[in-house]
Amino acid sequence: MTVSERAIVNRAGAVAILVVLLGALWFGPIDLYRGQLATGDRRIAAETALLQRYRALAAPGRPAEAAPADLSLLLPDVPEAQAAALLQETIKSAAAGAQIAIRGMQVLHPQADAGAVRIGIRVSATGDIASLGRLLYAIEAARPLLYPDNLQIQARPPVSEIGAMPLEIQFDVTGFKAGGA
Repeated sequence: MTVSERAIVNRAGAVAILVVLLGALWFGPIDLYRGQLATGDRRIAAETALLQRYRALAAPGRPAEAAPADLSLLLPDVPEAQAAALLQETIKSAAAGAQIAIRGMQVLHPQADAGAVRIGIRVSATGDIASLGRLLYAIEAARPLLYPDNLQIQARPPVSEIGAMPLEIQFDVTGFKAGGA
């Protein structure tokens, strides 16, 4: 082999090594970086679409849509005693769904706030922590809008291993109805 042939073989070997290194870089860190960029692009596109929807909802020229009756935030326009009874029935059905045993309910005195009457009840119950979580979620997601407040949880000693309700729970639930001072 002559010197010029050896130089050509060395250059070809160097080019082959360079191609292998570039391929390793391309399919290694550069490919990971391109994947990160694509993920970021998708996230930005989703956030942009969400922003567009929010802007369309908040547009000042948008006609007001009538809210469905079941999404009303206030208790119905009935006497306070009936509103308290409706509140009690709502709590009873939510407690039954959450597997909480209601021990008692006390109707709190109505209070007139600015433009609304605050109607509340105090609930005493027993149950476990998972059931309590389900009950509080059901109350907060209920319509008309209800506010749980003054939550007190106390552990009680188990009577037996089977069927024991380990927590005594007391909390207030408040709803509002139109009216007031």
